[in-house]
Amino acid sequence: MEMVLKRRLGILLCDEHHPDSIKNYGAYDDDYKSMIEAVMPGQWQYSVWRCYEGDFPPSVDCCDVWIISGSKSAAYDEDPWIQTIKSLVVELDKSQALLVGICFGHQLIHQALGGEVQKFHGGWGLGAYPVKATVAFGGFQLGDTIRILAVHQDQVIKAAPGFSLLATSDFCENAITQKSSRILTWQAHPEFVDGFFRDVCSRLRETVDSSLISKALNEVGLPDDRVQAGKAIVHFLAGNGLML
Repeated sequence: MEMVLKRRLGILLCDEHHPDSIKNYGAYDDDYKSMIEAVMPGQWQYSVWRCYEGDFPPSVDCCDVWIISGSKSAAYDEDPWIQTIKSLVVELDKSQALLVGICFGHQLIHQALGGEVQKFHGGWGLGAYPVKATVAFGGFQLGDTIRILAVHQDQVIKAAPGFSLLATSDFCENAITQKSSRILTWQAHPEFVDGFFRDVCSRLRETVDSSLISKALNEVGLPDDRVQAGKAIVHFLAGNGLML
């Protein structure tokens, strides 16, 4: 029987779900594993580090590819663990590792590599707001409207040097970016499932305007592009680039 050599994937967790959400939908790393296994099952060896608890990989060589998760924290915070993971991003960039950042991960990568992240003056990004593909990539065509569930206050207001724009909108300029076919970043959350997103919205009711929450909840269940985005991310992590 031929042995399949699995690709080593490191998941750098920057937060964890609320305990009630974990009961219903699993832990945060399960979201990424489910997204990946739906596209390329049985081809991955997972390692998970809870960076927000000070848990980090021993070296950038212990995995082949990496994902940095979302978080309630801000990429510009001075917490020691955020400074450590920013240094790790610099090392991963220098090592030319394949790296994907989602939401906070997207922002952190840009902040670490010379970009700028701020709390956005236009307020919360919540729901499946549209962005436009600026090039053909990952199964999307130039000019395609891409809708993926998002939840964020911060945005990358200045991209780090060397990054190119893959998708943008008036609300979120740096929605999807890429650096040298090695780093891919998404502001939205292709790993989220509908029920979990509803949980997130319910916990934001004391923070976010009720009309925005209602609009976001009304978008749940409508056709969106999470499946195609998941395919694009997984093929990128498999070393196949972004041309599907």
